[in-house]
Amino acid sequence: MSTARQRQLGSWLEKLRKQSGHDVEQAAEVLGCSVSKIRHMEAGRSKAKKSELTKLLDLYGTPDNVRAQLEATRAESEKRGWWESYQVPEWFAPFVEFESFASEAYNFELDLIPGLLQTERYAYEVHRTGRYTTNPPDITRRVEARMARQRRLEETPPLQFRAVVAESAFHRLVGGPEVMRAQIDAVIERCQLPNVILQVLPFEAGMHASPSGAFIVLSYSRPDEEPLGFMDSPLGGHTVDKAEDVVALRYVFDELRSLALPAPATLDRLRTIRDTLDGK
Repeated sequence: MSTARQRQLGSWLEKLRKQSGHDVEQAAEVLGCSVSKIRHMEAGRSKAKKSELTKLLDLYGTPDNVRAQLEATRAESEKRGWWESYQVPEWFAPFVEFESFASEAYNFELDLIPGLLQTERYAYEVHRTGRYTTNPPDITRRVEARMARQRRLEETPPLQFRAVVAESAFHRLVGGPEVMRAQIDAVIERCQLPNVILQVLPFEAGMHASPSGAFIVLSYSRPDEEPLGFMDSPLGGHTVDKAEDVVALRYVFDELRSLALPAPATLDRLRTIRDTLDGK
């Protein structure tokens, strides 16, 4: 079951209820249920049945175009996601799901190459030394999940991926020089895709707007899907869904992008770093 779609549907039901001037008591009366059920539904903790959704949308006077989109969202919430067959950490699964239907992603990385650009060997080393598991079969499954996520870059339509990566991430010898050479070559190759733009935040840029860590902002083409963010931490990541916080993250990303090298200069810098690994 798609918890991300369920949360999106709940968020829209709350928004439509408030816009139409109805309170939770009126919504509960229409469904013949408790106020608690309406609150759980709007919070994405419980699923709206098709008949319940129809009654609520009727009550709120929802336009046909919005109604059709929300009905599609409810149907999609019942589908099993591809990621469920992988051992994705529980805290990370919602992000993978949200990413799976995003149209644009804005990613800042401080210490690592973005997951969507990692090679298998690099990803394995990241997971092997990570905080969640050291069991080889589990690591392999998580690496496979990461590789599966990368399909978004070449789907139709593809995910529009914008990344700013601190230069230190390319100097960090994850897995050793051989792994890093292959990783940098892979990034350069990915940057040839028209939907991938990566900029290096160089050492000479000095202090910047996100010294405490990485984040990503996802946006969507459908009007019923609000942008959201995701931030990582030593204890796991968390979703950022308050509109003002998501706007703030996009502002920070744009600030970082303004400090980063342009795309052509980024490729030159990456080749220089790779050459140092070759002893040139």
